[in-house]
Amino acid sequence: MMDSVHERHRRAIVDRVPSWYRPLPHLVLPSLVGLAALIFAVTRIHALRPIELLAIPATVLVAFAFEWRVHRSVLHRRVPGLGIIYDRHELQHHVVFTDEDMPMRSARELQLILMPAYAVLLIALVNAPLAYLASRFVAPNVGYIYLVTSMGFFLTYEWMHLAYHLPEAHPIGRIRLVARLREHHRRHHAPRLMRAWNFNVTVPVFDWIHGTTWSPEREAGRPARRGSRGRSPAPGRS
Repeated sequence: MMDSVHERHRRAIVDRVPSWYRPLPHLVLPSLVGLAALIFAVTRIHALRPIELLAIPATVLVAFAFEWRVHRSVLHRRVPGLGIIYDRHELQHHVVFTDEDMPMRSARELQLILMPAYAVLLIALVNAPLAYLASRFVAPNVGYIYLVTSMGFFLTYEWMHLAYHLPEAHPIGRIRLVARLREHHRRHHAPRLMRAWNFNVTVPVFDWIHGTTWSPEREAGRPARRGSRGRSPAPGRS
């Protein structure tokens, strides 16, 4: 019965994908824009000093934190002015793709997995002034390294998220690292877990820091609580 309810809701959401939607441009064009911005920034780096490379791990760490926070506090909570993001993520993406039904079934479902095509431009526009400030007040190379790293992180997020929703038999899905990260993300797609656990999509760095990594082993080790059967596990530290 639950399967039939899921299928009905799934079909209703997928059927609302606009008839004009084209999956291939949605996948390719943002990737090309992101790569173009990344390559442009790389070509601007000159006389690189080793210490300037510290901008890479610093930017990646901030990106992991941003990913965790937005996923937890915006994509799974209705924030005034950002409700459309919540609707797209929790009320569409998470309804179509559950922990028991993760793979996409058709290319048209890319519309429900990838960010909107214009997101890459927003990311570039948001990061450009930050890169300028880093160039101005730290060093020019640091600004360009920040831009390279932030755009690279965006592309990695998109490609990895797509990889998690490919069939498990797909060659990419059989890569050991991808399979392990996909399992982390699959657990997040369990309806009872999605609002409290496994918020990092790329690498679960801040899930580890905040104690929001759920696993069957962790659940088995939790002390039984009276009346807790059927309830969602409590979230970790925030």
